[in-house]
Amino acid sequence: MDLNIDLGGISTTPSTGTPPAGDDPTVPTTPTTMRELLMTLVNEQIEVATPFGNVAGLLLAVRDDYIVLVEDGAQVLVRMEAIELVSEQ
Repeated sequence: MDLNIDLGGISTTPSTGTPPAGDDPTVPTTPTTMRELLMTLVNEQIEVATPFGNVAGLLLAVRDDYIVLVEDGAQVLVRMEAIELVSEQ
């Protein structure tokens, strides 16, 4: 007797222990958004260019719509939409 049961995309075939191509957790992925790039730079010295000028300092946090830098001992908040360029120092 053969029973077909739809498991909503769950494979019932035996696993070989090898992840599918492109899903290798040991291979680092390249950031595709500004936010993803900034997340890789937390606790690093960076410089960001904005329409209002450049801001340089230690990147403390990346939030949904802004970043937090420490520049000359003061916290500086920079809106994500204002960031034109990011570079490591």
